This record gives sequence, structure tokens and C-alpha cells, in this order.
Amino acid sequence: MKIALVLGRGVEGVGVTKNVVEFQKLFPSAEIFASIDKEWDRRNSMEFDVNYYRGTDWDTVSKQSKKYPDLMACTDVIDSINQMDMCIIFSLPSKPAGASKSHSEEYANNFLKMLDEIKVRKSLVNVDHNAASLHRNANLVEVCNKLDVLLCHDINNPFGEWVRKNNIETPLTNMGVGFNFNKDAWRPIEEQDPWTVRWVGRTAMWKGPTIMIDIHNEHLRNKNYVTILEGLEGSIQYPMVLYHGWNPTTKIKSDRRDVINYFRPERDIDETYGIRIPPYGQEQKNMGAYLYPGYKHTDMIERMSKSAFGSDLMNFKKNMYGNNIEYCHSDSFAAGVVPLFHKHFCDNIVHKKQGKPVSQCDNTGTLGIDLKNADEVSNKMVKLSNDNVMRDEYRNMAYDFWKEHCDAIDVYQDIIDKTMTMEKEPSLEDLFA
Repeated sequence: MKIALVLGRGVEGVGVTKNVVEFQKLFPSAEIFASIDKEWDRRNSMEFDVNYYRGTDWDTVSKQSKKYPDLMACTDVIDSINQMDMCIIFSLPSKPAGASKSHSEEYANNFLKMLDEIKVRKSLVNVDHNAASLHRNANLVEVCNKLDVLLCHDINNPFGEWVRKNNIETPLTNMGVGFNFNKDAWRPIEEQDPWTVRWVGRTAMWKGPTIMIDIHNEHLRNKNYVTILEGLEGSIQYPMVLYHGWNPTTKIKSDRRDVINYFRPERDIDETYGIRIPPYGQEQKNMGAYLYPGYKHTDMIERMSKSAFGSDLMNFKKNMYGNNIEYCHSDSFAAGVVPLFHKHFCDNIVHKKQGKPVSQCDNTGTLGIDLKNADEVSNKMVKLSNDNVMRDEYRNMAYDFWKEHCDAIDVYQDIIDKTMTMEKEPSLEDLFA
């Protein structure tokens, strides 16, 4: 099969990008097409083969670029995709709003024209978890009506509700998040620091950075753990990470968390102010959590492989998960560490083979933690830190357990099959025609 993967919003360097990277790892012949109309801060965090296009250039590249020497116009993309068997869209242009993260109205309209001209089967993989994210997509109703299939985490999540509310007749179905499991980055258990916990993510509150910091300061610090958070960005809500109290209206900050802050140092507060490169590997025990900025993915995996525990504390309302991990979860499997995930996530993700919520499954190798059970779980962590054999068993159990749940070959073959075969349910008019 010849497959086109489209990043209409460009290379954002976060989960949606990792999704197409994992897809292309499994199917190396798949071609990725990404817009450069907005350049994202994390665009260089992953390495993969990609064709870039400028969405405001319809049939001719208006200006050549040294950074993108093989830049394409929209019609070049259309011609390429029409030589393939299918087109899977993983992100859309953002809604024109004059903001720095927005795309132009010209590009948003050109994207609709591209969909009209692409004649092969087309699907959308929508990875948005909440309604606010949906509304950032340009021309979403029109886009959905031009496609053959819509896929999302769960047909009853906010995207599914939005599809039904807008009377969109394009077939809607569930999809998974796939990961290519291997142990290429694993280290012998003896080479890991048994007292290091490494959380990876972004400043978004649903990823749980503040939960990780508070668990460290209240439960892990006094047990000699070093806790590191990587991937934090100095976004508008950075004070929510640094302070227990933050009023976005008055800009008043209070009750600062005890942290070593390298991602957004504040003048006259942080001794780290002015330091550009964090001193990875020099962290000390009996300190607050270490906060680091964005990373190159391969470098972060190398650092995580030297740790004992890897954490993603993603947590949502019950109907928003589907049955899917996110890619910061998969970093634990890739690096060969014991996963430390949010208890609510483990309570609501149903394992595809065992058929039960993860927290009720056998041999998961996974720890589910929140602020309520952190004392109990941290005591379990101490046992694992003191026993290399036990910890090695746990990380291997986790690898096998999650591979059964989200192996790339199962997930992406399912997306391919649905893209090629799902058809609209016939209406009464069709039936009587």
C-alpha cells in the first residue's frame, strides 16, 4: 500500500508528530507531507523523512527556502498523493485568529481545495481530547464532510459528540495510538540509578506536572529520590507549575513550590537564572524537583534509560481517554524503566487482551499513583529501588503488557483497514432509491 500522511498544522514535535513517526517506522514507504506555514518550537525534537509544503502557495512556490530546499506547493502535494492508495490526515490548519499559533485564512481555504482535488480515500485521525482543542481547527465541519472516514480516541468523547451535534454523516470510528516496541535503548538494570524518577511532558496541566512535583516534595524527596521533569515550556500558564497560588487576572503569584527551575527561571528568585543549558546528570538528592525545558527525543530517551522510573501523569475526565496511551507513556517502555502513571488513567484504560481496567489487570509492571495513594506507592517504589531483580522483572512485565495493548502493527493496520473500507450508512432516501 502507498500511504500519504498529512500534518496540516506542520511539525509540532509533540504527540501528533510522534504518531506519524511511529507510523512511518512501521511502513517506511509512507510519505509524510507537512506544512511550514507555522514553525513550531519543537519541530526538531524528532528525526524522520518528511516533505514540506507552503500552504499559501497553490500551484507555484512563491519563495525558495534554504531551510526547505525541496519545498512543495499545494498542487505538488495533490499530485503526489493522487499517485497513492490513501491519505490519512493527522492534523489540520489552525483557525485564522491573528494569534501566533494561527494559520492564515488563505492557507485554511487552500487546504479545503486540496481535499477536493485529492481523489484517493481520505481519513482524519483526530487526537484532540477536549472540546477547546477542537475549536482551534480551521473549517472543521467542511473538512469532516469532505472525508471518507473520521477516527478518534472514542466515538463518545468530545469529538464524537461534536460530530453528532454538527450532523456530519462521514463514518466515525475509534482508533488506537500505536508504538513500535523494541529494546534498542534499554540498559542493563545495574547501569540505572535506582533512585531517579523522570517525568516527561509539557506544561499542560492534564499531563500532571504539578502532581509530579507535589508527590516528589511530599513523598519521594524524604526517601532519597531525585525527581526530574523534562519538556516544560515557558508558556502563558508556567506560573501554575511554579506556584500553588496563581491568579491569571491579577497576575498575583503565591506559595511557590520548592523546585530547581531551569525551564523558566525568574530573576531574583532562581539561582538558575541565566543558565541556558541544564546540567543533566548532576542532580542531587534531598532537593526539590528539577524542572527542565524541551528536549530532543533521542537525548531524553538516553537519559531516561539511566533512570529507574518513567512517568506520565496524564489524567482526564472518564469519557476522554478512549483506550489509548499517549506517547510520553511509551517513553517508559522504550527506555526500559518502570512506568509510573496516573491512577485515574490506570482505572479507566481497558487492556485490549485482558479486558479489564489496567489497575485490575495481572502482571502489568505498572504503578498507578495520585496524591491520595502516593505514600503507599512510594513505599512500593523503595522496594523496587532496593531490588534490581524485582525491578528488572517489573520493567519487562510492563513492556510485554503494553505491547499486547498498543503494538504499532495492530493499531496502524486497523487505521489503514478502516480508511479503505468504511462506508457511510445508507439513508432512508438511499434505501428507497
